[in-house]
Formats: sequence, structure tokens, C-alpha cells
Amino acid sequence: MIRSSILYYLAKMMSPTSACLSNEMKEAMVSDDRAMAYRIERISHIQDAACRYGVVIENQDVLDFGCGSGLYSVEYLRLGAKTVTGVDILQKSLDMALARSKDPRLSFILSSKDHIPLKDQSIDVVISYDVFEHVSHLDLILEELYRILRAGGKVLIGTWGWYHPFAPHLFSAMPVPWAHVMFGERALLQACRRVYHSAWYVPTMFDLDADGRKKPDKYTEESISTDYVNKLLIRDFERTFKRSRFTYQTFLMPFGSRWARWTRVLLRVPWAREFVAGYVWFVLTKS
Repeated sequence: MIRSSILYYLAKMMSPTSACLSNEMKEAMVSDDRAMAYRIERISHIQDAACRYGVVIENQDVLDFGCGSGLYSVEYLRLGAKTVTGVDILQKSLDMALARSKDPRLSFILSSKDHIPLKDQSIDVVISYDVFEHVSHLDLILEELYRILRAGGKVLIGTWGWYHPFAPHLFSAMPVPWAHVMFGERALLQACRRVYHSAWYVPTMFDLDADGRKKPDKYTEESISTDYVNKLLIRDFERTFKRSRFTYQTFLMPFGSRWARWTRVLLRVPWAREFVAGYVWFVLTKS
């Protein structure tokens, strides 16, 4: 109780700041239109990573793994992909994706947590952005990706490890970095629940139902489910990739804030990088 109380007051103190969410990100959480505009801007980060790490999109058959509403799938076509197939485990997301574009080069398919319903060797490039921290059956999915890729095919993964300061994805309710590491998940969720019911808390669009009413809080468990966030560290991802038939490369991105520039040297330290990597790109290659 003491730990959750301390965390609550830290959250209250840091909520008005941009420690967790920049003003741009806060604006993106107000409405669907603003969220869409923000996410479209993020395509440049994916494009830059693809160019930097030798992942060619142009004239390739691309799989958007964890496509959600298909926003990036459409953008990959704009970047020159020959075809784009989006897969996701949520039919609701795919319904939104299907409504987004009727381009015949674009298709969307319902998948499961451990199977991708595509033919063997039918894809050249897989792109997965902000998804792999949610993959619960990583070994099985890697086998599926290997199966559907053609020889020489690549997988571009953008994600983060469990010791990232905001890995639990509780951005609006908990702006305190590394809260899950320093205070534990139980205290974290207790503090989030108190924050959510506080008068000073400003609900985001994700907190409101279709009628604009505040939803019941979701912070009722003792820990964060691994069905939502898999809690894998960077080294856990790497060990799993090493067990697979892929070759892999790891590229660590520093935090963008000028206040965190001092952490860049720590990216070279194996244990420290888990805490100070602002983002991680992995490139897997099928030989």
C-alpha cells in the first residue's frame, strides 16, 4: 500500500509533464482523427529503418504483421510495395482495414496467435511495428514467418523490451518511468486504478465508450497479463531468434529527449541497455 501511494503521488506530479507522453502524443489520444494523423507521421520512422537496415519495400510482396486497422498497410503500397497482406488476430481491426481501402493489391486476413494462413514462400518482406512485445507464442510465430518467406526474405521488427521505462503500455495513467521495475506490477496497477478515479485525471479516447462515458477501469488484476504484453527483455528476444532458423541483427535506438543523452553510452553495456534503449529494431533474414 505504501509503494502504491508513493507511486500515485509521483504520477500526479508527473502527469502534466512530457516525461511519458509528448504534447503531440497527448493530442493524438484525444480523437480517432488525431490518432490517425499521428500514426501516419510514424511511417517515416519505419521507412527510415527499412532503408538504414537494408529492408527493401519497393516491388516486394509485403506482409504487415499485426496490421490493426490497416493504416500502415496502405502506406506500404504508397512506398512502392507490389502487394501488401495485412494479418491480425482481431476481426474488428480487420473490418476497419477492409473499409480503409479497396485497392486490389491489398488484402487482409484473420490469423491466430500461433498460425499465419498464407502459402509457403509467398512473401518477400515482413514488417511488424509496435507488435512483437505483444506476441505470446514467439517461437511458433517465427516458424510461421520463416515458412511463408521466400529465400533471402527479411523481417523488420520494431519493438521494445520489458525494462523499457514505459513497457507496460499504461501511458496515460502512469507517466512514471520504470514504475513496473521499481515498484512492482501489483503496486503499479493499484496506483493506476487510483489515478484513473482521481478528479485530476484527464481521460483519453481509449477511456471513453461510444457515448462519451468513462469506461470501468481496467486495473483490477494483481499483475499485467502476458497475453497483452509478453514481458520479454531484449536478450529474451535475441535468444529466441538464435534458436530459430533465422539470422538476426539488433539495432538499439537511444531516447530522443535531450535530457537522456547521457544514457547513450550505456547502450553498449549488456545489462544496462535493457533499461536505456528507447526503441529496438531487429532484422531477421531467411538464408
